[in-house]
Amino acid sequence: MKLIIDSQKINQPSENIKIDLQNVIDNREDEYVILPREISYYVGYYNISHDLKNNRFRYSNGTTIKNIVLTDGFYTLQSYFNVIKTTINNAGDNGSNINYNYNDYDGTVMIYVTPPYTFAILKHQVNLLGFNTKQTITTRVISENPVNFIPHKMLYIHLKQLKNNNIYFNRIRSDVLAKVPVTKDEFGTLVTHKFDIPHAVELDNTSINRLELTVTDESNNAINFHNMPIFYTFEICKK
Repeated sequence: MKLIIDSQKINQPSENIKIDLQNVIDNREDEYVILPREISYYVGYYNISHDLKNNRFRYSNGTTIKNIVLTDGFYTLQSYFNVIKTTINNAGDNGSNINYNYNDYDGTVMIYVTPPYTFAILKHQVNLLGFNTKQTITTRVISENPVNFIPHKMLYIHLKQLKNNNIYFNRIRSDVLAKVPVTKDEFGTLVTHKFDIPHAVELDNTSINRLELTVTDESNNAINFHNMPIFYTFEICKK
């Protein structure tokens, strides 16, 4: 049986859906497995947000320290600093006094300011901008590590109806059906991952009339796709 799921057709969050099956899968004899064939998604997660606690930045114009909150969204390094500059200008200061250079050869960034301005690397900006520690920049500083604007390493697809006594995720029994690479594509970009050699996973040995799918990160935290669609293609067959 081939099963195609389009989250756009279901009035549920795309990263957490429940599908009622018209034909019940009678797996009381422990005969059926499921194979992921293709998973496609539109990039809908954010890398700057209140939930991630990295949506603030702090600067000083030489006389006043200002804390600014950015709009939640998916930013590139360029758009991140463009918004910062615009926000500083809108606050009545001069955004051109805070600048950056991205190093293509190693992914690091140099952030430089024109005195008396300063720019702070806050706790939750450290990993984002490639620094090891928080600090206040008064002239210029080069990050120790590559910038990291990809919020997740992988997308983990969970199916509650798996027979998970042989599935372990980070040494804990799990219902992970598949993992999908995260790309550097911008928000709203369609990403498709095909499983050329899919791994068959046993379904729970009971009568199954519903499939429940969730998407998490590597720490098992649910990922919010902000209503952007996810498409699944599965094959259900006997062993």
